[in-house]
Amino acid sequence: MADLEGSLDRVGRGRSFAGGKATFNDAQCILCHRFGNEGGSVGPELTAVSSKYKQREILESLIEPSKVVSEQYQNFTILKKNGESETGRIVDETDERITLQSSPLLPDRLELQKSEIADRRPSKVSPMPEALLNSFTEDEILDLLAYLESGGKDKTASR
Repeated sequence: MADLEGSLDRVGRGRSFAGGKATFNDAQCILCHRFGNEGGSVGPELTAVSSKYKQREILESLIEPSKVVSEQYQNFTILKKNGESETGRIVDETDERITLQSSPLLPDRLELQKSEIADRRPSKVSPMPEALLNSFTEDEILDLLAYLESGGKDKTASR
């Protein structure tokens, strides 16, 4: 965060829409997040993200995804009476059982009987992996921020 925060003033000028889109795809954001008419739906929709959050907040979410985790996308850690634990998103719950999906990108689900459960707690770890941007350059990350600010509209294409 400290390495990039001072560069946020460069997001608004000279950025590459295509480069930002490529970073969005290469970082695999598109698998979980809808942006414009493309992408997944297991994470927050990002088309209007810049109308809700400041650049610094968006950057912080990308670099430190577990700092603030929306209840809507939060995983739970289930501690079983035998001492084992399972973490995932609760996708179904009845009086008798809880169904967890450990990975939002895989269809695998785990069904736990409530009689097996000792405790359940919201996970403090985001389903969005840490270090997604570690292999990208500063310019690629700034292009990604500019791309997110664009709402999916390439303003240079109409010139």
